[in-house]
Amino acid sequence: MVEIAYEPWKKNIIHEMVQCDLKMLTHLHTLGVQPGQLGRPINWANGITFEQSVMPPTEEIVKEQIDGKIHWSYLMFASMPIYQQVFTIPEDNNKIPIIDLSSNPFFRDIVEWIRQRFKAK
Repeated sequence: MVEIAYEPWKKNIIHEMVQCDLKMLTHLHTLGVQPGQLGRPINWANGITFEQSVMPPTEEIVKEQIDGKIHWSYLMFASMPIYQQVFTIPEDNNKIPIIDLSSNPFFRDIVEWIRQRFKAK
């Protein structure tokens, strides 16, 4: 039988962060989407919505990942105290799926780290 190992990230290095309001973040996820249609999903954990972008998989980045370090080129986040499976933008009736990542310890830690540094509610 194959051996299976779970090795969570040891370190997350975030190179750029932007705190915005929920309206801005959701509108970014519907750019180019016709009114009434579905936009790109947004992540959510414990009251914070966010999106992140990982660094391109260069040889150096892959080596860091093997060592347990992940690099995000940016993290954009907004407060959303109550989870909703789908967020509707009233102006154009676009819908954004919201992915609840609260059960993942990594994302819970990220949200707690955000709260401590940015006083996100």
